[in-house]
Amino acid sequence: MAEINHPALREEQAHLEETLSLVTAQLAEGEEELKKAHRELNEAFTFDRDNRDVLELRNILFERAQQTVRNLTSARLKPYFTRINFTEEGGDRQVYYIGKHTVMRSDELEPVVIDWRAPIANLYYSGQIGPMHYVTPDGEVRGELTLKRQLGIENGQLQTIFDTDVVGQEAYLQAVLGATTGDRLRDIVTSIQAEQNFVIRYPLDRSLVVQGVAGSGKTTIALHRIAYLLYTFQERLEPEHVLILAPNPLFLNFIAGVLPDLGVEKVRQTTFPRFVADWLEDLLPRVNQTDLTDKVLSLPEEERDRVTRLMRFKGSLEMTRRLSDWLDQVEARMPLDEDIRFGPITLFTAARLKTILLEDEKPFPLNRRLAEFRKELTSRTKDAAARVKDWLKTETDRRVDLLRASLPEGESRRLRLVKLYDSRDQRLKETDAKVRPFIESVMARFPAFSPIQLYRDFCADLLAESEEDSDAALAAEYTLEHVSGNRIDSEDVALVGLIAMRTHELPRLDIRHVVIDEAQDFSMAEFLLLNRMTRGATMTVVGDLMQGIRSWRGMTDWRPLTEELFEGKAATHQLLTSYRSTIEIMDLALRVAAKRPVPGQENARPVLRHGPAPELVCFRGPTQQGKEIERIVRAWQAEGLKSIAVIDRTAAQLKAIAKALPADLDAHMLDTESDQFEAGLLLARASDVKGFEFDGVIVANASEKRFPDQELDARLLYVCLTRPLHRVACLYEKQLTPLLSKE
Repeated sequence: MAEINHPALREEQAHLEETLSLVTAQLAEGEEELKKAHRELNEAFTFDRDNRDVLELRNILFERAQQTVRNLTSARLKPYFTRINFTEEGGDRQVYYIGKHTVMRSDELEPVVIDWRAPIANLYYSGQIGPMHYVTPDGEVRGELTLKRQLGIENGQLQTIFDTDVVGQEAYLQAVLGATTGDRLRDIVTSIQAEQNFVIRYPLDRSLVVQGVAGSGKTTIALHRIAYLLYTFQERLEPEHVLILAPNPLFLNFIAGVLPDLGVEKVRQTTFPRFVADWLEDLLPRVNQTDLTDKVLSLPEEERDRVTRLMRFKGSLEMTRRLSDWLDQVEARMPLDEDIRFGPITLFTAARLKTILLEDEKPFPLNRRLAEFRKELTSRTKDAAARVKDWLKTETDRRVDLLRASLPEGESRRLRLVKLYDSRDQRLKETDAKVRPFIESVMARFPAFSPIQLYRDFCADLLAESEEDSDAALAAEYTLEHVSGNRIDSEDVALVGLIAMRTHELPRLDIRHVVIDEAQDFSMAEFLLLNRMTRGATMTVVGDLMQGIRSWRGMTDWRPLTEELFEGKAATHQLLTSYRSTIEIMDLALRVAAKRPVPGQENARPVLRHGPAPELVCFRGPTQQGKEIERIVRAWQAEGLKSIAVIDRTAAQLKAIAKALPADLDAHMLDTESDQFEAGLLLARASDVKGFEFDGVIVANASEKRFPDQELDARLLYVCLTRPLHRVACLYEKQLTPLLSKE
């Protein structure tokens, strides 16, 4: 047990031992229940394979037993992290211990440990000592919070005790933030702050847009919000109903452990392009995954402005409106101006055809409208063929009667009658044979409605009708140049998806809540497609406009999202406190923000945590650069830093650095398309590090040439400087970037 100087040590130690004893006993019972559930599931597969209800029930019981064992295994290491004393108005003092998972006395159904998501836990997260209240489904509970005690427990051992009225919550928070990072993002249930708690516990039935400064915990908060929603609204929200969209596969791996640690499984986690591709299947052409950020940043200023103009227009709601209007015109140009006749019978008048396809069935995609039309056409054609055949039979019978009346019985009459019946039978066969070809010929009048071909046609028409050098013309011309064969860019995915929704009946998605991380990189067209794909599911949208390194195609203002797409029904919330970096690191990053601020956005406010001053190191040539990087890395590793990122602009620059570093440092490249995140010494492109955090960051070359005083370059450098928890160093050749000057 760690050395603890606190008057309640003996009391808390005794309570911990009692709780661990209870957890151990319940874990043993849970493991036996898991074995039983596993055995019964296997028996169901063996003897009741065809009974779907039995299999589903056994699988549910098995998964529930698995989760119970996981929760109790976690609780055996750390059953709780805080104690609060609360006295309700007119009641006695109550003591509550709060942890990641509920621990119950099974014989009394009394909670020994309360889940951090329970309403009463708000007293720990939202308030200080004194008069407090919290809200339950049955109403508001008022009273006085007399104690808030943080309890540091690791591997079942009591390590620390902090009382807010003794050392304050700030000291506990600094102890948590002072730890080094590793291969995974960590949960923050022990250190959730009031502004973060607001986001986590925001109601399910409204969308929320969170503008959070670098290091404010946006990603972690969004994941904790999912855990909270699934706990609080479990009667109408299952993990399968929740979707997380992250920037890239590597980031998904980085955050993968948070939800399971919080007892949440089966939440779908993917990227926007993968999500759309899985949904559209063969309708989506092959997507070029190349990130254009580095290319855009390297363009001359005039060309960069041009690309920004066209990309922002391509992703705008104006572009989607024009696309929708154009698709209406395409539908109106369908061959609907002639009656459809089978022989002498009119199946559809032109007016009725337009009413069916352009009015009555308008809410449905074109392929479904045409499929329904084909069914009706087939039915009417067969009915018309039957009527034609009935007429042929009736007419034949009439002529037979005339022959019999006009000719005497004999060989001549018999031959005439045989010829008449043969003609009838031949015409009946011909009528039947005409049905299928007729249906196919009518349906062949309608185009195939290939989404990619329609997209090309739309861009061609948009270019033809737009003024030269307008944003629309630039966007259309660029797209026609880059969409070749069956291949599109990632910026085209949303528009092709919107076309596919108009033309094809697609699988229904039962998504009820969507969490979008790094949302500033999304375009409005992508938000619109997501909104329609999920049929208006509520969203938690988190991002930081100051980190908008892809603002050339993404968001520069949250208002179009909240006011236009969400129609003013979404709330916005700012997270202004940065918990990741020390004051010294944030002061350096804020120099950059001051040079190129985001209009209307407030700067980050670092939490009160000090560390070493940033290093600004001048070097001459690649050899000295490599030696300085090696010196810094070895010094930081000796201090205990586990995760260090060396950041430069391009892969080629990083490869040159890798060659200059000794092999024993084991440097490896950060690959955002990889499914495995490994800490250690990483070499990373500046445009790839957004969202990640490291113990230390070395900006390999922060010279004026590498980071000129321009908006996108400032955003990129700001991202680099806000990744480290503890240490940062900026190397530069000849002249330091003016973005870091103190003036």
